[in-house]
Amino acid sequence: MFDTVMLKVSPVYIEPEILNSHSPKSVTYYNKETRAVHTKYEIYDDKLPYIKYMEGSRTLFVQVSMPKLLYGDNVTLIDEVDIPLFFDCLQSRIMHLLDIEIPHSDWTVLRCDISWNFQVGNQVSEYVRMLSKQQMPFKNTTTYNQDQTVEYWNKSSRTMFYDKQKQTKKKEAIAVVERSKGILRLEVKSSVYDMKKHSSTRKAEELLSKKFFMYITGKVLEQIEYPDVVSDIDFTWLMNNRADIAKIETMLGFQMLQRMFDESTLRKLYASSTYANRKKTAKKMTIPTGNCLSVLAIND
Repeated sequence: MFDTVMLKVSPVYIEPEILNSHSPKSVTYYNKETRAVHTKYEIYDDKLPYIKYMEGSRTLFVQVSMPKLLYGDNVTLIDEVDIPLFFDCLQSRIMHLLDIEIPHSDWTVLRCDISWNFQVGNQVSEYVRMLSKQQMPFKNTTTYNQDQTVEYWNKSSRTMFYDKQKQTKKKEAIAVVERSKGILRLEVKSSVYDMKKHSSTRKAEELLSKKFFMYITGKVLEQIEYPDVVSDIDFTWLMNNRADIAKIETMLGFQMLQRMFDESTLRKLYASSTYANRKKTAKKMTIPTGNCLSVLAIND
């Protein structure tokens, strides 16, 4: 359901001696308005890779992958029942490192990455190619690594579909890589607008929920279009339309090229008038079709 989250809590006081015991990366600065000297601390921990504390505002920031904290990898999907366990595990680690207790209700979300694994077998590349030819409203579309990743993005949010196994091969254990085989991974970096729409104060207990997860993934999945492809053509249908067999052959070839290339690339193969004619004819012809790929869906 969720992967990387960045949380903050304020005000919270942490003893400088405790912070310095972790050999932090620290920067001391002078505040001209308050005329006070403050220090910013950054601590690395193998369980919580990013911890920052702003002494002046007494604000603590933590960034962590929820499934990695709980299970050691982010191929494993956390479920609704794992969310309370995450908060408990986070609190336990914060107490161990910084000797402070933070109520779960005090955490605010700055970043929330939502994720899901679609098991599609050997069709991962086909899904990525299909998705790379689509647009999402108010977002740019970019494809990376030869049909391994497609990203829809703007300044405020990002949606990605990618081959999880090829991504995990670079850094995970063999067993984790094997479990990621056949996974088309969806990841959504939620916008501030969507987070505030669901929780005006962006409280972690409200955003790290199944309701918010279903809201975000529902918005993405309902925008996907599944183009039709030619299914097995019945010979009787061909006999009934044999007067148009030359056009049928042309359209079959044209539809195959449409599946292989995006529109801007395909236009380079044709004169503008020919391409327009192919598109017009394709709309008129009623060659039997079916969906090429199953609809991506998340079961409630």
